[in-house]
Amino acid sequence: MVKSLVLRCLQVFAIAFTLSCLATWAIDESHSSSILASLSSPPEPSPSTAAASDLPDVAMETADGTRSGFAATGGRVRIATMFYSHCPGVCPLTIETLRGIDRQLTAEQRGRLSLVLLSLDPARDSPQALRALAVQRGLTSPHWILGRTSEDDARSFAAAAHIHYQTLSDGSVDHSTALVLIDERGRVLDRVSDEADTTEFVAAARRALDHQ
Repeated sequence: MVKSLVLRCLQVFAIAFTLSCLATWAIDESHSSSILASLSSPPEPSPSTAAASDLPDVAMETADGTRSGFAATGGRVRIATMFYSHCPGVCPLTIETLRGIDRQLTAEQRGRLSLVLLSLDPARDSPQALRALAVQRGLTSPHWILGRTSEDDARSFAAAAHIHYQTLSDGSVDHSTALVLIDERGRVLDRVSDEADTTEFVAAARRALDHQ
C-alpha cells in the first residue's frame, strides 16, 4: 500500500516537473522570438515622425512671372497645397479653408506666414491664368503665392505632400487634398486634409508662427 502511494506521488511529481519545464521553454521561446523580431524589423514610425519628410525644392514660376524655387519661399512659416485654376469644386473649397485658417490668426501671425499654392495643371495654368484667379478670389495679398512648376516637379511635389491626382480625358484633374505646414527652415510640421477638422492644424500653425 505504502509502495503504491509512493509510486503514485512520484508519478504526479514527474508530470508536474515536466509541465513546469514545458511552460518555461514556451516563455523563453516567445521572448527570444520577440527579440529577434525587434532586431530584424525597424520600429514603426510614430505619426509625427512619418509626417516629417521635407518637400522638394521644385522650380517655380509665380503668378507675377517671377521664376525661383520653392526653397525661395523659406525664412517664413508656410502652408503649402496644390490646386489648379479651372478646378470646378474642390479647389475653391481648399482656398476657402485656407482663408478660414488665415482669419483665425492675428495680424502679426499673418505677417509671418506664406500660403503657397502650386498648380496640378502647369500646362494650362500660365502666370496670366494664375493672376486672373488671384484677382477673382481676392488672393492679392503678398502672403498668397500662386505658382506653377514642370509636370515632373508637380508629380514630385504632390507625392511628397501626400496628394494623389490624375488628369482626366476632359482636362479636369481628379485629386485628393492636403495642407502641409512647414517651418521657416523647410521642415514639415503637420499635414491635414482640408476636408478634415483643422483645429489642431491651426494650433500647430500658431505655435510655429509665435516661435519664429
